[in-house]
Amino acid sequence: MKFKDKKVIGITGGIGTGKTTVLNIFKTEFNADIIEADKIGHLILEPGTIGYQNVIDTFGEGILDMKSKEPVKPIDRKKLGQVVFNSEKELEKLNSITHPLIHAKIEDIINKSINKLIIIEAAILITTSLKELCDEIWFIHANIDTRIQRLSEGRGISKEKAMLVMNNQPDDSDYNKECNVIIDNSYTVDNTLLQIKQHI
Repeated sequence: MKFKDKKVIGITGGIGTGKTTVLNIFKTEFNADIIEADKIGHLILEPGTIGYQNVIDTFGEGILDMKSKEPVKPIDRKKLGQVVFNSEKELEKLNSITHPLIHAKIEDIINKSINKLIIIEAAILITTSLKELCDEIWFIHANIDTRIQRLSEGRGISKEKAMLVMNNQPDDSDYNKECNVIIDNSYTVDNTLLQIKQHI
């Protein structure tokens, strides 16, 4: 174990594979601590943090939510997204600021946790230093039809948009090379739970 008396499992997978369902199983059935990297990413960019200031210094005040009534204007994530997602260079700048801060925050949470089982969920797990915090990395898989159905029913995303997003994410073979366990979450919750019990 990388952390004394604690097992840290990294959970990753593409959009629509049902990672939230898996996290809920870990929380309710195994009393695990759940750390979602995306939520940590929001925390490290809140006004008053070093991440907030570094991002403003890098990208300017044009990414702030000027309609906010808060005394310190928060970052408008849509504006920031428009800046970075159309430019690989700008995205790399943002990642160089946020990824180390996310890593440090998650490592701190793990160290302070009194739980013996901790789950880190991150879509970008296999491409960042977060994987170094994990004892095991689990890939959550689901077939294409199931993913499209979930995205349509759960988020109102069209089949065309769902396919576009999925095609821009790593291929299953990329995940398979990096992961210790593969969970097929295409079917029922009970089926997924049974698979988790076999590997926990």
